[in-house]
Amino acid sequence: MIRSSIPKARHLVLVFSLLSLGGCANSLPFFSERLPDDIPITTGSLFSPSATLSNELTGADWQKAFDALAAALRPDNIDGSVQWENRVTAAKGNFRPLSAAFVRDGDLCRAFVSQISIENKVRPMMQAIACRSGASDWQISDVKSLNRQG
Repeated sequence: MIRSSIPKARHLVLVFSLLSLGGCANSLPFFSERLPDDIPITTGSLFSPSATLSNELTGADWQKAFDALAAALRPDNIDGSVQWENRVTAAKGNFRPLSAAFVRDGDLCRAFVSQISIENKVRPMMQAIACRSGASDWQISDVKSLNRQG
């Protein structure tokens, strides 16, 4: 009699384990359903907030700019400028690599210059370095204006 109850106990443990783990696959609307539809949700940043090329660009502008930057920084792009444009916001610009790729702190990096224009007003040309680790997004650092004063 004791022997026949052990398999039943194992089955019960298995059933309860499966039921409790099944809840992990369900999505409960804890927080995301309480957000208003008009608030944009940011899932990651394309550029480091402390190293921006322009604070006047929208998220849609940055997406187009980032795609162009990624193309400009490709190792097989030698001195080729890559342009981008967002016709909705009248923002546009280009990225031009300055040197071959190099390694810094284990990340693949490349120096570049950027020219941005918003509503036909050209902004200062900027120089920066973009680095990435593996397949991650490029992170921009060492940003400086190339406009001469005086």
